[in-house]
Amino acid sequence: MRKHVALLLILFPMCGHLLNLKFYNDPYKYTWADAEAFCRENHTDLVRVRTAEENTALQYSGWIGLSRKDATSPWKWSRGGEITIFTQWDGGAPKNDENCVNRKSDGKWESKKCDEKINFLCYEEELILVKENKTWEEALGHCRSLDGVVTEDPASSYWNHRHDLVTLITPNDYTTAQKTAQEATTDEVGQFSACICVGERLIIVLIVTLFVSLCLLLAGVDRPV
Repeated sequence: MRKHVALLLILFPMCGHLLNLKFYNDPYKYTWADAEAFCRENHTDLVRVRTAEENTALQYSGWIGLSRKDATSPWKWSRGGEITIFTQWDGGAPKNDENCVNRKSDGKWESKKCDEKINFLCYEEELILVKENKTWEEALGHCRSLDGVVTEDPASSYWNHRHDLVTLITPNDYTTAQKTAQEATTDEVGQFSACICVGERLIIVLIVTLFVSLCLLLAGVDRPV
């Protein structure tokens, strides 16, 4: 017998076929680390930019979530430590002694010393509980059918969906998913798990149970602490 799950959707305002996110150009001026902390406390994280289209749509200047430890380290995004593939460096950037990234008003990126105080860019996600019983496969299909397919993307069809099953990366991701899952009615608890759709691309598929425990579908991957 196949088990059914309640479906959690993460829905964002659409902007063409770009990531479905709410962007915030906060008026404060912080160091990169303080900006990261502010974004995580008040929104989701510093902005992550993965494509030229996303970079163009941003239309703001300030810290983005890209940094590195030193000149020999890879550039990684604040959210999840993902190594960046896309970059939009200005001429002469990055400099060896500058390890954080500012997006300029013209869309080009420049490296800066992380203790400089400048404006910064946050983004925010919103979880919405949709009480529909579906198998895991049906939930996956439902997520990927939302708002159609990104036909302009030359990548494989696996990556061409505007929504997919969620990646929970940080402890705050788990906390947010837990709180949303608890909105299910009591007679649903224990009968099925909760799946999450997200307007970002799939990295790791996770199940969030309504007992407020978390089970990874990938063997050997531990919950962050």
